[in-house]
Amino acid sequence: MSAIQSSHRGRPSGFAAAVLLAGFVVGLSAYASAATICVNPRGSKGCRSSIQAAIDSVTASPSVIVIEPGTYSASCGAAACSVASILGSAPNASSLTGLTLECNADNGQSVILDASSLDHGVYVSGVNQVRIEGCVVKNADREGILIENSDNIKIAHNVVKNNDQAMGKTRGTGGPPPCPTFLPPGNGIIVCCPDAFTGGPGNFPDDNDDCGEGIHLRSVTSSVVEGNSVHDNIGGILTTDETGPSHDNLIVNNSSSHNRAFGGDCGVTLASHLGCTAGSTDATGCSPTGGAGGSVFHNNVAGNVLNDNGASGAGMFANPGIPPGSATKAYGNLIADNVIKDNGQPGVGIHVHAENGNADHNVVIENVISGNGGDAEAKPGSPPPGMGIEVLSNGAFGAPFGAAAPIVGTIISQNRVSNEDIDVWVGNTDTDAGVFLNDLLGVSASGVENGGGGTVVATDNYWGCPKGPGKSGCSSASVTGTGTIVSNPFLSHPVSPEK
Repeated sequence: MSAIQSSHRGRPSGFAAAVLLAGFVVGLSAYASAATICVNPRGSKGCRSSIQAAIDSVTASPSVIVIEPGTYSASCGAAACSVASILGSAPNASSLTGLTLECNADNGQSVILDASSLDHGVYVSGVNQVRIEGCVVKNADREGILIENSDNIKIAHNVVKNNDQAMGKTRGTGGPPPCPTFLPPGNGIIVCCPDAFTGGPGNFPDDNDDCGEGIHLRSVTSSVVEGNSVHDNIGGILTTDETGPSHDNLIVNNSSSHNRAFGGDCGVTLASHLGCTAGSTDATGCSPTGGAGGSVFHNNVAGNVLNDNGASGAGMFANPGIPPGSATKAYGNLIADNVIKDNGQPGVGIHVHAENGNADHNVVIENVISGNGGDAEAKPGSPPPGMGIEVLSNGAFGAPFGAAAPIVGTIISQNRVSNEDIDVWVGNTDTDAGVFLNDLLGVSASGVENGGGGTVVATDNYWGCPKGPGKSGCSSASVTGTGTIVSNPFLSHPVSPEK
């Protein structure tokens, strides 16, 4: 068999995509007959004057805290200090299950949680069935909203902006760096979140370069992040697994865009991290287990707008573990029906960086992808060529992590990819992928490039013109590694109309 095979076939009369992700069970509790507590800035009409005072006064489950328009902050010196802390360690923790924070904007006036000089705007730890709705959360040193070790959470219709401010308090400062594990090459500038290091609160080591981003789900299950506007943070929406699995979460219908502070991170990140002992919290810090976290799997990222972020629009990452030989897992996730444009790195990135890592069986389907940047780790250049979708098992990440495990079972289907140098890139180990029923519209570009040693089955795609891959006016199928691309048969008409 030659490295590239192709022939002509017209578009089939019908098609079905095999989506390998199932079982999102999100049973949010009913809130009928809930006790109601009100908050306003004056503390008038029987209301509390601070959100935390209202939380501390909850005595029944479920309860609703209705917050009237105004600006709310807090002053405290405790670890993980926040405008609103909902904690499983609180004296009234048994009553906090099912709590709703309802920010009640009125007549154009917002409810603003101003977390200036605080760690977070909202911090939920070890409490289930919490809802956070309609708030503006801004200016936190680290995450605007951090949820950890919790189940059945809903974060809906909030604006989360201008968080991760602690990075600016460290960048370029003199003296011993507070977290010396992350230094950009060459210039000696410190770039790290100042308390994301061993010995301080919030010392979860993998957060040191992004301060946890705008919204962070750490070891959270069966939860919903819906309809939020997340912008102008370092990164947008982050899901990790340090103290246990993060799975069966829905990240839907959000705008996570313009997250470029200090270089920026992804619009949505599903990242498996180093492990911390069960019960580790942002307030107590990470007690490392010496291995990988609990894995990030069966999460659904759908219907979002992920534009103009510093890194990828959406990324799934299995990182090295400690000690070498252990590795992390971000598998079986679904990236579907998103608009992903003009990000600094590939529109969708799937990475494994160590032996035994697992980023298998992820599905990328029905997305509109355009105008994204490249990744020099996969394809060097100055700048590296732009990529729509990248599946990278970096076999050369280096000692002591060992050769990266190949990625298997990736499905890329029914995406419309345009204005990219490379629509789909796969490599550089024996990584396989199924790429079918896509519109690969880069004129004189690589529709599919296999930079590794595996087989990319790229059948039933439309390559930008009726004549098939490599023909004049079409995108091409190119092999730059030792593997194979199968592009026979191909489609003579687009799969999907432009959205």
